Amino acid sequence: MIRRPPRSTPKPSSAASDVYKRQPRTSPILAIFDPITLLIAIEEEPFTAALRLTKSSGREVANATTVIPITTLEMLNFKDLKNFLIESEKDELSILILDNIIDPRNLGACIRSAAVLDVDALIINKHHCAPLNDIAHSVSAGGAEIVRTFHISNLINCIKYLKELDIKIFGLSEHSEKNYTENDFTESCAIVMGSEEFGIRKKTLEICDSLIKLNNNKNFKSFNVSVATGIILAEVSRQRKC
Repeated sequence: MIRRPPRSTPKPSSAASDVYKRQPRTSPILAIFDPITLLIAIEEEPFTAALRLTKSSGREVANATTVIPITTLEMLNFKDLKNFLIESEKDELSILILDNIIDPRNLGACIRSAAVLDVDALIINKHHCAPLNDIAHSVSAGGAEIVRTFHISNLINCIKYLKELDIKIFGLSEHSEKNYTENDFTESCAIVMGSEEFGIRKKTLEICDSLIKLNNNKNFKSFNVSVATGIILAEVSRQRKC
């Protein structure tokens, strides 16, 4: 259970800072549009995309006129994260932290897994991570519009704050001796994923509560970071549903 600070912390005054409460959820209508078409529509009209389609994803859509509400994706920061953690009604939170992910395709794939597996918050190291650009949005297949994403300048201070709230920090490292299936993810926790080539940065590794690995193969240890993200998040989800 999260040890939250007193709720006296004032909420941000602007409506934009409330965006973590109003990011759109999955809508069945989105399924008939491919990600590229949707991205083009968003660029043409930031708030409402009016699409008149006759064919989509190989299926006939007769006289389809669909209006899709689009919420402008604001850049959420550390202050927004604090407000979210304080106001969240969930006792056991699931958080994904991306440290130094340099390929936007891997970033998008990680976001997609986070959306599928119902991660409560995604924290991106603002200055050591690929930008959340059109490529990342497309690969996320709509996940970027669903997952609450916070861009943090000082990841170390952010992790320290999470630990003050009794959120346990797990870092994935192929050099760890402990397998991920040996850990308890049923309480509030944050999973830290590192770069495709070098893994988690040294300073970030040092502040983690526990380091874990995904497999015991001595000949070939590492997964692609997006695949590894899906595996560990699936285990978190599985344990919480048992």
